[in-house]
Amino acid sequence: MSVIKFIIAILFLIAIAAFAVVNRHSVEVYYYDLQLAKQMIEAPMIIVGLVPFIMGFLLAWSFTVVSQVKSKAAIGKRNRTIAGLEQDVERLKPTPKTSESTVGVDRN
Repeated sequence: MSVIKFIIAILFLIAIAAFAVVNRHSVEVYYYDLQLAKQMIEAPMIIVGLVPFIMGFLLAWSFTVVSQVKSKAAIGKRNRTIAGLEQDVERLKPTPKTSESTVGVDRN
């Protein structure tokens, strides 16, 4: 399975490289700065294409990390609950009856 992932990653990198080579020209990108004034920069097409992709990747990754942290916290809480319940079960188990009260008593 890891070989398939590696091959897909290599193909993806080749596609990005081909995109970069074909689209080497600069494009004008307009944006608003903090004072809400319209600004313009010239950037290579590959940058204009990759920046939103990387931002989306980071956003999706952050949601995944938050979900994993929540899941691990829930699992830890449930494990503590299980451990407490197992202690309760052990505490509530009937103790084996010993024959100390019948020691020295002749039953015949």
